[in-house]
Amino acid sequence: MREKTAKESPLVSADLAETAEISGIAGIAGIGVALAESRVDPWKEIAPAAGMKESLRDYLGCYSVPIANGQESPSHFALTAALRALEEAGICPSEVDVVISNNITSDYLDWQMSGYLASELGIEDVTTFDIYAGCNSAGIAYQAAMAIMKADPSVGTILIALSEHLGGGTFPQFIGDGGCAWVLRRGHADLTLVDFSNINAEMPRLGLLPEGGVINPFTPESRFDGEWQDNVEFNMDAYKQELKPIFVPMCASPFLEVCEKAGIAPDEVDRIFLVHQQKEFNRKLIAHLGVDESKTPLHYIHDMGHISGFDVFICLKRAMDEGLVVKDDLVGLVVMGLGELHAFLIRY
Repeated sequence: MREKTAKESPLVSADLAETAEISGIAGIAGIGVALAESRVDPWKEIAPAAGMKESLRDYLGCYSVPIANGQESPSHFALTAALRALEEAGICPSEVDVVISNNITSDYLDWQMSGYLASELGIEDVTTFDIYAGCNSAGIAYQAAMAIMKADPSVGTILIALSEHLGGGTFPQFIGDGGCAWVLRRGHADLTLVDFSNINAEMPRLGLLPEGGVINPFTPESRFDGEWQDNVEFNMDAYKQELKPIFVPMCASPFLEVCEKAGIAPDEVDRIFLVHQQKEFNRKLIAHLGVDESKTPLHYIHDMGHISGFDVFICLKRAMDEGLVVKDDLVGLVVMGLGELHAFLIRY
């Protein structure tokens, strides 16, 4: 390990260096996963309707995705995952002080999933809030939870329960349905946060819902068929010309920064879990970091596709269960979405 502190690094601001104060406050006591029961072959069920070429099959590297049925709502996935996380942690719901959920896809248009979860779990006198975010919700939720614990010593346990219900989508990868929850416990010795980095990158405007806000409200003549995502006007030219050429170094930047802050080289990390993009993109990203690709389980993309930013926690749980992550390993998580980039270093 290099003899270099975070504040000595020219890449790290004083404000970011102070985030090291969060280190070691809490560990992850349990992780719960809930995936849709049914699976589809995306190259038979999804790709033909989207006009995707068979030549992309191995580039994307996904051959099976979980797709929700009519009874599997976002809250169903989040609640199931939460119960499993609490059970693994050996923690009663009544011990939870804060519940954090996401809400980019939800059971109803006006809906607070965190409040619903607290009610279903029978938790009283608990703080709940939702994060309206996409793939970046996992990074925002984790960072917010640690900041709450730093600010308020009375908070001992935080439940983060996230879900996704966009199955059948094709960007940036075949999208699956499911949920993931994890329990942060003050003083827990496993999976403790070492440090993190959060970068808000400048992004081209890729998608826009043209109607429905105060700028251009709905009118009696408005058409809104399907879900909100079906009505987004996506700018593919902006994606190809403005974002794609810079996306690899952009996504690598928070991980390089958090390693600099921690005073380690990227290849000193034992395992790295990246948000699932195309398999070849993830391979390019790991190469850009100067890390051997054996340190990231690219094969997990095969039967998952992309399940929001929390697929890094699904893969962490999977790797732990399979013995790919063992005690004292230093683990990196890289979360990206909606112009926000997160990287976390966790000590198991």
